[in-house]
Amino acid sequence: MASRTFHFPGFSIVSGDIKADVSLNRFEKQFQKAQFWLDGQVMNDMVPYMPHRDGIFVNLTRMRSAELQGTGKVVAGAPPQGRFLYEGKVMIDPVTGSPWARKGAKKVVTERPLTYSNPKVTPHWFDTAKNAHGKAWVKGVKRIAGGGKT
Repeated sequence: MASRTFHFPGFSIVSGDIKADVSLNRFEKQFQKAQFWLDGQVMNDMVPYMPHRDGIFVNLTRMRSAELQGTGKVVAGAPPQGRFLYEGKVMIDPVTGSPWARKGAKKVVTERPLTYSNPKVTPHWFDTAKNAHGKAWVKGVKRIAGGGKT
């Protein structure tokens, strides 16, 4: 097919209808290594902002994340308590109004904020870690994947 030229005041565009098939297979190991590193680093950087009264919640979350490391997914809060801790709102049984739910009851979120014993803990700790460490994450991925200067 012949190229087409489009003229505008001060410039022209040539549509050459060129296609290139590029294989990125040789970079696959670098990309996998970078993703594995990023997933682990995200988990490590979230920990200071997570509730860790006795360490069980953090350890369970680390274990769940380790199972996924390298996939681009990180568990921010392992069940069963992860959802309400991450949201930072008290959840209650809708019938009794108590935080202690009846067996089989599905809790509902209230507007009442949770209070954490550690002053560094924030709800949505992934976002807090991303704001604090996001630029370093990008630099690390670029360094490992070979995507440019850091």
